[in-house]
Amino acid sequence: MTRTPPEQIVAAVTALAEDLAEWCVEGRDRPLAAHEQAVLARVRRVLPRLLRAVVELATSELDGRLRRARAACPRCGRKAKPHHAQQRQVQTTCGTLDLDRPWYHCAACGRGWSVVETVLDVPARARLSAGLLAWAARLGAAAPFREAAEVLAALTGLELGAETIRRHTAQVGTTLADAEDAAVARAAGPRGVVEAPDPAPGLLVAEADGAMVRYLDGWHEVKLGLVAGWDDGALQAPSYVAAREPAAAFGARLAAEAARRGALEIDRWEGDVTGRGLARLRAAAILGDGAAWIWALADERFDVRVEVVDAYHAYQHLHTAAGALFGEGPNADAWAAARKSELRAQGVAPVLAALRGGRAPTPEAAAVLRTERGYFTSNAERMAYPTLRLDGLPIGSGGIESAADHLVQRRMKRAGMRWSDHGGRAMLALRARLRSRRPITLSPSIARPPAGHRVAA
Repeated sequence: MTRTPPEQIVAAVTALAEDLAEWCVEGRDRPLAAHEQAVLARVRRVLPRLLRAVVELATSELDGRLRRARAACPRCGRKAKPHHAQQRQVQTTCGTLDLDRPWYHCAACGRGWSVVETVLDVPARARLSAGLLAWAARLGAAAPFREAAEVLAALTGLELGAETIRRHTAQVGTTLADAEDAAVARAAGPRGVVEAPDPAPGLLVAEADGAMVRYLDGWHEVKLGLVAGWDDGALQAPSYVAAREPAAAFGARLAAEAARRGALEIDRWEGDVTGRGLARLRAAAILGDGAAWIWALADERFDVRVEVVDAYHAYQHLHTAAGALFGEGPNADAWAAARKSELRAQGVAPVLAALRGGRAPTPEAAAVLRTERGYFTSNAERMAYPTLRLDGLPIGSGGIESAADHLVQRRMKRAGMRWSDHGGRAMLALRARLRSRRPITLSPSIARPPAGHRVAA
């Protein structure tokens, strides 16, 4: 059945068509760039008018015939007449939306409301729509706030100040961080509730590392975690968590993300033929740089696991040992290269033999060698690289190493940046969510965030 287009929409589209027709005369034989700019400008001008027409036509209580009708109070359900008409202005991805809507007030419970809050789901005092709020947060998470405002204006024609983008980015990030903290608490609870499960393909891989970020009171370590699948020799569908917190708290956070990605799936049952026995959970590979807190986390949070020291960190330790033995130069390079080959092909045994047989030229060098021997001795079982390679398992934690760059440094370690505790928490949560390619599903509320969110960024 063909419907007659509403008059309001036809009028807006007709006005656009007339503007474009005028440009066709005015812009005759102009370059493509001029036509692009002219069409975009005219479409942008008409978008608020089109949006208003659609909203008014698609919202029953904005129909002129119902503007004086009674409406049920959303709090107590008592019917009330419209108190008066009020204008509401909201910035949207289509431009500024101006609406004249009936305002209701319930004498019984004192609640005031309008269709904008109850049907259009725009909270009272909100200045941005949910769509524009998401745009602002994405841009604020990607670039310094002043630059984000410039990009928004250049690409969309929408004007938001740097401070406005900062405030909304902090609000969205704080909301995400609060939701993530609640999800971690539920996952660690007695029922082990896991929300929105998204199992990773292949072997489950978890990696952890740290990165330094400058806060208002100095430099602090931010902990990073990656959970992904390992399939066909590569990481698949990685997701991230990031927070400035003690290792124990971060362990719970990484474990909750691992559970969301399938760590609690039962791989098999060990027991009698009736099937009643011990459940063995899905195996995981845990990769790290050798820091003790990572292995403590793995021991506490993962049942069936393979622990692997990142091979490239091991190579760095070999170079340190070579420098202690030979100083800088070709002899050190040759010694380190030989040990790398042994480590990859034969494992840690020949490396430990070479370290024990080395003769340090100074007491300082001897101390370095003792440290390096301790590193390889304590991590020997985590350096079974020949077996790992034959089994097609990962031996490098490049995923989490690159996360320190693309998740943290590119946004939070630019020149002159200092982060408050609240601002850093919000930015870490927001960037981890976006880098995980997870949607930002939020209420469009834009309540001003708590004091302390300001950052020099």
